[in-house]
Amino acid sequence: MQAIDRQRFFEIMASFPSGVAIVTTLDADGVPRGLTTTAVSSVSADPATLLVCVDLGSRTLAALRARRRFVVNFMAENRSHLCLLFASKAEDKFADVTWSPTDGGLPLLHEDALAWAECQTVHDIEIGDHAVLVARVEDGGVRPQHQVPLMYYRRSWGVWAPAQDPSEPKPERLEHSIEVSARDLRWQGAEM
Repeated sequence: MQAIDRQRFFEIMASFPSGVAIVTTLDADGVPRGLTTTAVSSVSADPATLLVCVDLGSRTLAALRARRRFVVNFMAENRSHLCLLFASKAEDKFADVTWSPTDGGLPLLHEDALAWAECQTVHDIEIGDHAVLVARVEDGGVRPQHQVPLMYYRRSWGVWAPAQDPSEPKPERLEHSIEVSARDLRWQGAEM
């Protein structure tokens, strides 16, 4: 049996809500590079390992492969404009973006990420039209001031909010529920 067509696959995967991350690194000249992705997943807790899938046509991939170190910036709400910038082919995505170096010297989007993981690539595997970078997490943190993640679902940006206790007033603009880690969460519209 052969694989389904590309468009149908996109439709299926668009039905799976994902967090949004911007992956950042430095190229060989020390110039910051980055891309937006929803293809990030934990792999192992011991040792702490995650994976990131990167399109083989990405202009950031060469820097990720050369440096073999990167930061996964998990994006907070109201950052869809930044995610669109990093998903573009813009020459200098960092021109008007605030960032600071991690202890390892890599670009951290400290004002926009609700959490971050600094990683060292341990495996680089090409599967189809993507590189799968499996990486050991060497450092990271959580920004407590950002509590709501940006999400991507059926080609729209949105956020989630915990489902309300039945005794509390119903929140406005909440129509659909999804289950994540046995907690009932509600999708809150597009962010744009």
